[in-house]
Amino acid sequence: MEAITKEVENAIAAGLYYLAIVTALSLPDVCSALESHDGKTSPTKYKVWYDAWMAQGRLGHSRMQYGRVLFTVPNEQRNIFHRNVINDALNLDAVQFCRDMIECVSTWCTAKQNDPNVQANLPRLVQFRANGMAPYIVGVPLIG
Repeated sequence: MEAITKEVENAIAAGLYYLAIVTALSLPDVCSALESHDGKTSPTKYKVWYDAWMAQGRLGHSRMQYGRVLFTVPNEQRNIFHRNVINDALNLDAVQFCRDMIECVSTWCTAKQNDPNVQANLPRLVQFRANGMAPYIVGVPLIG
């Protein structure tokens, strides 16, 4: 998981905010699949993970309904808008949202490091493999 969260930070540093947001939004799916007995996620599992690890203390309750979520990005005026409701839209600062998600995933990883489902599912996670992945490709770095 550290590699994925590092990619989010790298995207932020490179100004690739859309990539950072989309990757950060995928993290609850990855975590909920890892802790699942069958290694699969679902919309319900995503919501449960999000409520338990992200929504409380970060954004408020996730069952609040908004017409849209608007992510503001760094700008010349250095304005930061975060956790605002504008009409029916939730406004979040892209960088703060991504960093909040990274922090929650880090906390989750620490709490779940000995979870039997996580341990069983972790080897199947798409991840960087420095020496390849036998029996497919060996001796060449890959993501798989």
